[in-house]
Amino acid sequence: MVGPTVPGPQTSVLLVEDSAFFRNLLIPMLTIAGYSVTVAEHGEAAMTLCKEGAQFDIIVSDIEMPGLSGFDLVRELRADSRLKEVPIVALSSHANSQDIERGMEAGFTDYVTKL
Repeated sequence: MVGPTVPGPQTSVLLVEDSAFFRNLLIPMLTIAGYSVTVAEHGEAAMTLCKEGAQFDIIVSDIEMPGLSGFDLVRELRADSRLKEVPIVALSSHANSQDIERGMEAGFTDYVTKL
């Protein structure tokens, strides 16, 4: 599980999710929990935000996205020295042990199954 990131008005989350259904589900949940949520609809948009200097306390990313996959995204984010320690949580409908292991090897801090 991800370490003690305590939600509050200054706690920022980058949600990287290409599915409108899951964005519409997760944004209100994260907001009600007290996080300030920024949304990127795909990996390239997330990389642009980060390269432009946006800072986040935690990043939550889908795995399967068109273009830059969640695996590729987390590898690129981890290559940036500013983001090495930021918790990055994978969201995926695939949750067998091989998928989880692949996610952790790619650089995710935790892996959560979409239900």
